[in-house]
Amino acid sequence: MNRTTQRLSRSCLAIVLIVMGMGTAAAKGERIVVYGATGAIGGLIVQEALKRGDTVVGVARDPGKLAVSDPHYHAVAGDVTDVDGFRRITRGADAVIISVLGDAKDNSPEDSVSARAAKVAVAAYTGVAHSPHIIQIGGAPTMYETREAMLAHMHMSPSSPMYAVIFGHLLALQTYRASHIRWTVLTPPMSIEGWKLHSPPQPHRTGKYRVATTDFVRDAQGRSEINVADLAVAAVDEAEHPHFIGKRFTVGY
Repeated sequence: MNRTTQRLSRSCLAIVLIVMGMGTAAAKGERIVVYGATGAIGGLIVQEALKRGDTVVGVARDPGKLAVSDPHYHAVAGDVTDVDGFRRITRGADAVIISVLGDAKDNSPEDSVSARAAKVAVAAYTGVAHSPHIIQIGGAPTMYETREAMLAHMHMSPSSPMYAVIFGHLLALQTYRASHIRWTVLTPPMSIEGWKLHSPPQPHRTGKYRVATTDFVRDAQGRSEINVADLAVAAVDEAEHPHFIGKRFTVGY
């Protein structure tokens, strides 16, 4: 894509944002779309990006839950498993951060929200001259790389209620690796401090973390962990300054 076309694409997004009521001031920083903005992790990603002056579009099935008072923010209704809606909402964005979690019919990994989201992102931008940088939050057990290794380390049976969620993340990673779009998977460490399902997050932001691509990041005591706020920092860092396009990376203290 030439520079003229890139400028036109950015101009189109700016016009859309103005129509949405975000005004001309929304032109500063990166243009980031966050799927799962109502979630504990997605919500912190939204806050982190806004603090840096980025323009953020928060996406959820019920945008009424996305009450954020910031002139650079707008909430829209959307479903990460809808390819046409995904194209429409993300067109012209610099980065799209997908932070979604959901089970699946019959506990099937193929039908998990994470696996379907990856397929939608790849379908939306395969063969497109300019693709936003797709960053999906993955699952820690995928650092073991294979289904067999994951099962060996986790001692999980296919009847476990988390089976589809966990192995859906593996399928998502495999989908991206087989694609030709601009993607990154951010895999959390084994422990995310300050975050539990169905509980308010307890963020403690340090702004510091270490990265790796082939194994967990561990501290001097062998722990693989990060606070939920610093996981959000890592996601926005990658959106603003990409270092892992076409790769998976993980973080920890």
